[in-house]
Amino acid sequence: MARVAGVDIGNSTTEIVVQAHGRPIAWQRRPTRGPKGSPGSIRAAAALLRAIESAHGIKADRVVVAPWRPVTTEVACVAEPPPDTGRIRVVDCAGHSVSGDDAVAGVPWDIRQEPPDAPSVIAVVSADTGYRDAVARVDAAAARGCPVAAVLAARDEAVLIAARLGVAVPVLDGVDTAAALRCETLFVEVRPAGHCVSTASDVWALKSLLAASDADTDALSLVSRWVRDERAAVIGLCDERRAPAYTGSRFTLTWREGGSGDLFGAIDRLAGLPVGAVREFALAEARQTLDLWGVDISSAMQARGVRSAGHSRDVVLASLADAEASDAIDLDEVFGVPVTVACSEAAAASHGARTTPGLNRAALILDIGGGTIDLVGESGVTAAGAGEMLTAAVSRVLDVPRGAADWIKRGPARRVESPQVLLNEDGSRHFAAAGEPSVSPRLVGALVARGPGGFTSFGGALQPAEWRIIRQSLKLDVIAKNVARVLATYRVSHGGNEAHDVVIVGGPAGDEELLPAIARLDAVSACGRANVAGHLGHRYAVAYGLTLQG
Repeated sequence: MARVAGVDIGNSTTEIVVQAHGRPIAWQRRPTRGPKGSPGSIRAAAALLRAIESAHGIKADRVVVAPWRPVTTEVACVAEPPPDTGRIRVVDCAGHSVSGDDAVAGVPWDIRQEPPDAPSVIAVVSADTGYRDAVARVDAAAARGCPVAAVLAARDEAVLIAARLGVAVPVLDGVDTAAALRCETLFVEVRPAGHCVSTASDVWALKSLLAASDADTDALSLVSRWVRDERAAVIGLCDERRAPAYTGSRFTLTWREGGSGDLFGAIDRLAGLPVGAVREFALAEARQTLDLWGVDISSAMQARGVRSAGHSRDVVLASLADAEASDAIDLDEVFGVPVTVACSEAAAASHGARTTPGLNRAALILDIGGGTIDLVGESGVTAAGAGEMLTAAVSRVLDVPRGAADWIKRGPARRVESPQVLLNEDGSRHFAAAGEPSVSPRLVGALVARGPGGFTSFGGALQPAEWRIIRQSLKLDVIAKNVARVLATYRVSHGGNEAHDVVIVGGPAGDEELLPAIARLDAVSACGRANVAGHLGHRYAVAYGLTLQG
C-alpha cells in the first residue's frame, strides 16, 4: 500500500506524519522557517520529510498539504486620542523613551532655524534630522547662550540625544513635532521610571508656567486629570487661529457590517463580537483581514493590580490573512513526489482528532495552533490568535525575546534563592538533590524557567506568585477568551445555546494551565485532549488527518 505523508506547515511548528496501511509509521516536527506557506517554510518542510525518510528507511509515495493562510501577530503601543480642550493641547503623553527629571516651559524652537529670543526655549527635532545633527545644533545654541530647557524628538532617539548633549535637560521622543511647533508655549515634564508627573497634575502650577489666562482654567483642569498617571507629558498653549485640528488616532479599524472606529476603544469590544467582525485595520498601514483578535495587555495587568495603565496601552494583535499564501513554488518539484492540496486544514484536524480512543462522536474539535483557533463540528469556525499571540504578550510584559518567552509561558517558574535553593510559586522551596546540577550564582534573585539549554532567567523584579498571576491572566485573556468567542460564533450559526463537549488538539493543548481555563467556559460541558491515532498525543492531528483525507 502507498505511503502518504501529511505535511502540516503551521504558523509556529511544522509537523509531518507518514502513514501506511491506515496507521502512522513515522512522525516528527520542527519550528516553521519563515512565514507559513512561504517558499522557505515549504523547502524546510521538504527537508524534514527527507530526514524522516532517512531515519526510518522509508520513502513517501505522495504528499498531502493543507491550504496555507498565514496569521500575523504583532504588538503595538496604541495611544488614546486626547480630549478637545481648545487652545490648551496635550501634545504627547505616550510611553516613549524619555530622559531627565524636571518640569519646564518655553517657546518651541525648530532647530533647523535660528533660535527665538526668549527666556526659555524647547528644542524640537523633526523626523528629517538625525540625532548627531540635533546634538550639534542644540549644543551650539547653548554655547551661544540660548536657554534650552528641553528637547522633543520625532524619532526614537531620546537616549542617543541625552547621552551626547552638553546640557542636562529633559529629552522625549516619539513626539508629534508638527503639533508642538504650532504651539505658542510648551510645557514639558519628565519623571523617573515608577513616578508620575507632579507639576502637570497641579492646575495652578501648570497655568503659571504656560502663562495661561483665567478662561483656560477648565481646560487646564481637564488636561491635568488626563496626564496625571503618566511619567511624561508635553502640553501646549496655542493661538486659536493656529491650533491643529483634532484628528483622532492613526490606529483604526473598519467593521465588516459597516462603519469604522478607533482601535484603542475597539479592542475590548472584540470579545463580545463574532469571529470575522473586522474587515480592515490600520497600524502602520491599512490591511484587509478575515479576522482580528486583540488583547489590551496594559489594561489586563491593571485589572489584576500588577500594572498601571495610562493613555497609551500595549496591545497584542493577531490578524488572519484574507488570501492564501502564494503558490508560485512547484510543490511536486520541491517534495520530489506528487503533492495534493487538501480542501481544509480544519477538516484535516477533525479527521485526525477523531481517531482519539473513547471520543464522544458529537464532540467539537478545537485545534489551537500557533496562529489560529479552529473549531470543527457540523461546520467550522477559524479565528486569528493563539499560541504565537501568547508568546508575543509574554515577550512584551517581561521584555524578553520571543524565543525565550515561548518557553517561559509554558508553566510555573521558580526564583533562585541560592545556587542550591529555588523558591516555588506556592512559597515552598526546592533544594538541589545529590547529583542534581546547581544553578549559576549569577541567576540569584531572578526567576527561572526550564528551556532547551537549561534554565532561562527573566523578571528580576517579579515575585514568583506575581508572575503566576500575570502568566495565567495572559492565558485567560489571549486564548481562553478567544475560545469563548469562537464557541459563541459557532452557537449562533447553529441557532443553539447548549454547551458542547470539546476535544483539544495542537501544541497549546499540552499546557496544564490552559485546559482548566477552557473547561470553565460556560459553553463547554466536557473537555479533554486528543490522543491522535491512539498514541500520537495532542499533536499531529492535522498532519495525520491530511493522510486520511488524501
